[in-house]
Amino acid sequence: MTQFTNYGLTLLKTYKRLLFFIAISASPLAYSTIIKVPAPRSVFDISHDYHVKLINLALNQVSGSDYQVRTLNQVSLSQGRAEAELKKGKTINLYWFGASKELDHTLRAIPVPTTRGLIGFRKFIIRKESLPSFNKITNAKALRKMIACQGEHWPDTKILQDAGLPVTTSVQYESLFKMVKFKRCDYFPRGYHDAENELVMRKRTYPDLVSYPNILLHYPFAVYFYTNKENEQLGKDLEEGMHKLAQLGEIEALMKRHELTKSVYPLKNESKTVHISIPNNYITPNPLIKDGRYFIQPQDFKID
Repeated sequence: MTQFTNYGLTLLKTYKRLLFFIAISASPLAYSTIIKVPAPRSVFDISHDYHVKLINLALNQVSGSDYQVRTLNQVSLSQGRAEAELKKGKTINLYWFGASKELDHTLRAIPVPTTRGLIGFRKFIIRKESLPSFNKITNAKALRKMIACQGEHWPDTKILQDAGLPVTTSVQYESLFKMVKFKRCDYFPRGYHDAENELVMRKRTYPDLVSYPNILLHYPFAVYFYTNKENEQLGKDLEEGMHKLAQLGEIEALMKRHELTKSVYPLKNESKTVHISIPNNYITPNPLIKDGRYFIQPQDFKID
């Protein structure tokens, strides 16, 4: 009797193992390629949700592809650290950065702008007490008397410095708002869609900071997705999907409904705004930059 019982228990254990194997094999993750991205930079980082949604939309356009996006819990990386980890291709295998020639050389770029180049149109976060000083600025020469804040590893830092604009930096995204508040810099240039959103979310923390409406700084710029160079299949699939989304107008459609960007629509008439244009020598020329399906054009803001 004991021998029979032991045999039955062994059979039951074998059966359970078989069921577990079948369940794992049938799971979507068993056949999916896992896309690993860092956690949001802060609790206010709605850009993270936007880009994860865009990744899923793009890969859904590619027939036969099967990917699962995973955000690494509690792994929030500075841009410099994220670049380093992406080059290794182990901790993360996909992220989004401000485009640059240097990144295009070391990583695999997907050269379709994630927010249609809107990030190249800049509004300033300043202190309320600085309003009279900024009201006097009418050109780049006058702006050079002010100090900008930017991320230490952001491409924007070199772009501004090349234009003769003084810049002070931090590796921590949230620290940049503190630097404006405590007068370590005079203004924090943000993407057109970022300035007001970021202040609304931080209203209690920084009640004396405002988005300055009367200057529009512009340089050719975009955010691209990047993968490790060894991960060419993911790069190809994501690029194919992003092109399809752009041509179908789906990137703009997402921008119009997502919290990150919907507040800028309809695009404002900036013809009476002080328009300061500076070059960007750090971005690889993109032949699509004049294509309105891919890039927002200056004339969309009624500026030349």
